[in-house]
Amino acid sequence: MTELQWTVVAGATIVLLGVLVANFRDWSRAKKRITHSAAAIEEPLLISPPVERIIEGVLPSEISEAIAILEWQLPASVAKLQQELRGWRHVGSKPLAFGWVSRPGELAQAQPQTPEVFALQVGLLLATRSGPLHAMEYSEWQEQLGRIAGTSGARLTVPSMSDVLSQARQLDQRCAEVDAQLTLAVTSAEILSAARIASAASAAGLESRGESRFAKGSLYQQRFSVFPSESGASLILMLDVPRTAAPAEAFREMIATAEVLASVLDAEVTDEAGHRLSAQNIEGIAAQVADKEQRLLAIGITPGTPMAQRLFF
Repeated sequence: MTELQWTVVAGATIVLLGVLVANFRDWSRAKKRITHSAAAIEEPLLISPPVERIIEGVLPSEISEAIAILEWQLPASVAKLQQELRGWRHVGSKPLAFGWVSRPGELAQAQPQTPEVFALQVGLLLATRSGPLHAMEYSEWQEQLGRIAGTSGARLTVPSMSDVLSQARQLDQRCAEVDAQLTLAVTSAEILSAARIASAASAAGLESRGESRFAKGSLYQQRFSVFPSESGASLILMLDVPRTAAPAEAFREMIATAEVLASVLDAEVTDEAGHRLSAQNIEGIAAQVADKEQRLLAIGITPGTPMAQRLFF
C-alpha cells in the first residue's frame, strides 16, 4: 500500500474506534489496548485503592495465583524472613501474596501467627487488566524465590513455567469475558459550574475526591465514581463491575444517585451521547450488570473482593 493509502486507512480506523465507544463497555485486554483514545480519557478517572492496600492481608489462591512453597525441616524465623521479603511486593506489574504456615499440616494465614514458621506460600498474580503473566515475570519470580531459599535453607517447590503461563492466559481470557465498566450521564442544557456540581453532589450523599470528582462510598469500598464530562454540561457516573461489591445493587444505587443529581441540576439521566435513558433502557442495563455479576461468581471471583481488586487492576 502507498503512504497515502495507509494514511486513509489509519484515519478511517480512528473514526471507527470513536463510534465503537459505547455506553456499556465489555473490555477485553486486547480491546483496551486498541481503543487507546477511550482508555486515555477513562483510566485516570478511576479512583482505585493503592495496590499495597489490595495486597495486604491477602492469601494466595489457586484461582488467581501461581503458588510456590518454601519449606523448612526446622522452623524458620519470621523476623528474618520478613527482612528477606522487605520491599518485595511485585514482580513486574503483578502483585504477590503470602501465606504463612505456623505448623506442618495447618492452613496458611495471611499474616504470621507465631515467631517461627515451617512453610511460606508465595503467590504471583496470573493476570491483571494489562494482560497475563509473561515469561520474564515468571523468571524474575523464580530467581528471587531461589535466592530466598538459598539464604534461608528452604526446600523450594515452584510450578513449571509452561503450566503457569498457560493458566495465566486462560484466566486472562476468562476475566476479559466478564470485565465491564458501565457509564451513564446526568446531562444539563448548560455548562455546570464547580459550585453547582459540589452542591448537587452533597445533596446526593457523594464523597469528594477533589477536582470536582466524587464517589459513592469510601475509597476502599467505593460503589461508583462521578466526574464532569469533557463538555462541562454533564456529569458522568461510572461503575467498575468486577471491582465493586454487589454490582447489581450498586447499579441501582447509581441510578438513584443520578436521579437526585438530575433533580438538583434540572438535568436528565442520559447515556454519554446525551440520549435520554428510559425505564426500559435502565432495566436492560441492570440485566447486563446482573449477568456479569453471576458470570464472575461462576468462575470463582466475587466482585469487590481483594481477588477481584487485584485481577481487575
